[in-house]
Amino acid sequence: MKKIDIYPLKLYIQNISLAILLGLSLVLNLLTWVWLWVQIPRDESQLFLHYNVLFGVDNIGDSWHIFYVPLIGLIILMLNTVLGWVLFKKDKFIAQLLSFVSLVCQIYLFISAVLLVFLNG
Repeated sequence: MKKIDIYPLKLYIQNISLAILLGLSLVLNLLTWVWLWVQIPRDESQLFLHYNVLFGVDNIGDSWHIFYVPLIGLIILMLNTVLGWVLFKKDKFIAQLLSFVSLVCQIYLFISAVLLVFLNG
């Protein structure tokens, strides 16, 4: 069985472009968690979870379901980071692209969290 040759994690994180992209992604994900925690009431109320321009509100659920937004962002961030780390030794561009995609996803998820708060306000 062939052993997988993985780039050292410490050196992977010390790459400047990757560190900036991953750091910004992590900060945006944490901001999304904090924004929703502060703005959404933590009682058993029902909230609007999805809004469609054509049909209006089409998904209503418990208030804790709104935290699926940053959870999905965290999963995307973790998967792209691990995949970028595994592929970094073979192709540094792919690792940077995955980190950039994570950042773009975090930006869109933060915007969707802000819009969900304003929709329920």
